[in-house]
Amino acid sequence: MVVLTLAAIFFPDPPCPLEEDRCGFAFCEVCMKEAPFACSACKTTRYCSTQCQGADWRNHQRSCKLHRKLHDLNDRIALTPPKRPPVGECTGCKVGASQGGRLAMCKDCGYQACGSCESHHSRGTCYCPNSNFGKKYCQMEPRWYHTNGRGRPYSGDRHPEAFGGVYAANIYEQTPRACDNCGVVTKVFKKEYRDPWVWH
Repeated sequence: MVVLTLAAIFFPDPPCPLEEDRCGFAFCEVCMKEAPFACSACKTTRYCSTQCQGADWRNHQRSCKLHRKLHDLNDRIALTPPKRPPVGECTGCKVGASQGGRLAMCKDCGYQACGSCESHHSRGTCYCPNSNFGKKYCQMEPRWYHTNGRGRPYSGDRHPEAFGGVYAANIYEQTPRACDNCGVVTKVFKKEYRDPWVWH
């Protein structure tokens, strides 16, 4: 038992792999340089290189497990369908229909939005995970605010129609297949082009 404990202290598990993270400018946990990578396990702690991650791994191990548990909990909350909102009240700003006029309503989840919330990037997003007010996300160009209204991003297939032209052929997968969101057999975007940051 003592041997195993000492081994765990002197030979900790190897660090989790790093993955590119485009969420904006951040600093390395060790050297304070620009950090384009995040720990792939917790997706929170940022590093500039695998060398800095290796140097910090012994300190990061415990917080990494804690962050993973928090992410799992947040994911479960985001996937839990919320209660159907009360009819006649804007779900975004709580203004009643009598005060603000008409309310747009999603038939599927019951989310309602007044005129000003309807055009807002977060308050105008209903609770449906794969569409917004009936318009399917797979038929729209990727945007960071395509979520279920509770922070869970849409990550399914995309095959939008280009306005005023067509998308380049290299953006699509080579062979048509059924879209995992709407079921239509068509050419869908390659995985890397589903990333909303590509379209900034």
